[in-house]
Amino acid sequence: MAPVSDGPVALLRTIGAAGLRHKGKLAVWVALCLAAGFFYVRTTPPTYSAAATVLLEPRRQAPSSAREIAAPSSLDLNAADSELQVIRSERLLSTVFDALALSDHPELGPQSPGPLQALSGRITGALRGALVALGLSQPPSRSAEASLRVDPRRNAFENFVRRFSARRVGQSYVLEIAYSSADPELPARVANAAASAYLLQSVSFKADAARSGAEFLQGRLDTLATQVRTAEAAVRSGTLPAQPIPDADARIIGAAQMPLGPSAPRGSLIMAFAGVFSLLSGLFVAVLASVFDRRVRLPQDLVRETGLPCLGVVPQVGSWGGQVRASGPDKSLLVTREDAGPFAAAIRDLQTAIEIAWGAGRSQGSPVVAIGAWRAGAGATLLTMNLAQLINHRGRQVSVISPDAARTQADHGKEGASLTDVIASGSAAPAAYANVEGVHLLPIRSATPQLNRFVDFRDPRAALVVAQARQRGEVLIDLPPLGESSDAVALATHADIVVLVAAEGVTSHDELNEALGSLRRAGITVIGAVINRSRS
Repeated sequence: MAPVSDGPVALLRTIGAAGLRHKGKLAVWVALCLAAGFFYVRTTPPTYSAAATVLLEPRRQAPSSAREIAAPSSLDLNAADSELQVIRSERLLSTVFDALALSDHPELGPQSPGPLQALSGRITGALRGALVALGLSQPPSRSAEASLRVDPRRNAFENFVRRFSARRVGQSYVLEIAYSSADPELPARVANAAASAYLLQSVSFKADAARSGAEFLQGRLDTLATQVRTAEAAVRSGTLPAQPIPDADARIIGAAQMPLGPSAPRGSLIMAFAGVFSLLSGLFVAVLASVFDRRVRLPQDLVRETGLPCLGVVPQVGSWGGQVRASGPDKSLLVTREDAGPFAAAIRDLQTAIEIAWGAGRSQGSPVVAIGAWRAGAGATLLTMNLAQLINHRGRQVSVISPDAARTQADHGKEGASLTDVIASGSAAPAAYANVEGVHLLPIRSATPQLNRFVDFRDPRAALVVAQARQRGEVLIDLPPLGESSDAVALATHADIVVLVAAEGVTSHDELNEALGSLRRAGITVIGAVINRSRS
């Protein structure tokens, strides 16, 4: 069965790979979101809510006056919305506000600004002062300052209105009156008082109509007066009327009860939301980072982006168990260490891949292999030197031409001429290689800076040096960084095949394509690339 390359399965695989690639950052993000949610739950004061429900129930009444004769006996949906606006009106809410004496309630008074509000106020004040100092604005006058003073009662009433709500339940004639407060006893009192105030307002209208009528009955007036007094007492006490009020064209079908627990913040819901949000947002950012991340990470990505086969994946030095970081001369001998199992296996696989790639196009002989990277620090020299040690331990002669050969010679107490010196001398004599741990080393650069400035590595003497080294055994050329000068391409023209090195998570696909294009324009054969310093 062919592997799935698109569709939901491929999408899930991409998301999973992105999550695993950024698992550390994803875990930190999830932990931060959960901590923020927990902090919000713990620091937000609890809010209690209570609701009373009112059923609009118009009733046909006996005609007692001209105004009551015109009163409708039925209610449509538009009229129900009108009654809802009556409940939300400032007149009714003011009646409840004054009846319960809420103007002095501490919760509705001026509150100290929070950290964000205080910071915003300081920034606004500083900007206003800067504009005044620059002459771009006028300082506030006394009349303007006086207009900004807030009436305490009005401020308390506005806070009261913000906590009050009324709505229709669907398309029914049931109205829900609710109030939220940090005081667990206040919501039920306000909701019940508002429902009673609505009944009071309705029955008061009928009482006024009965008084102004020419032919009203005293009994009818007494009945309405009793209902008015009952509703007024209910509003003042924050409860429901003690007696039925049938003339209000509505009846309360559900009394507001003191809440058993806070309605906000909903801790479990907030923590669940924080967990889900952090996970989804973290995965989304990880997928976006993977989509726009052009750095080399996986062999399949290397093949897809550059068309180059992956010849091997070499682990990061020090990333395998028990292996300590090496430095100096030890780096060129890592492949020979007993505890370098994964690294040595990767170098051996790389050598095998090079031989297979060369054998596919040639029948005999060993190739001159050039190994290079687009920028310094990708580890091309490390791979070249350890590849040379592997070839040497297999009993074959190997010569290495490298920019860092002079440093390696100095680390081992050796000295020798460079390829630049040979080209500048004009002599046909064989180059003098330094034998370091069984590997013949020839530096590329001269110790004389003036010679390095004018050397041309396309010179026939450079080809002669490579040919002479090839007669003794295998030849490896450690190329300078391809992105820094054209010397690397000039040296690569003396090689049979070139292997590019990409550092995992550092080298980009664009850099590899640039290096590949430079080499191919010069007619150089690139057989593949190796991913170095892998942490997978």
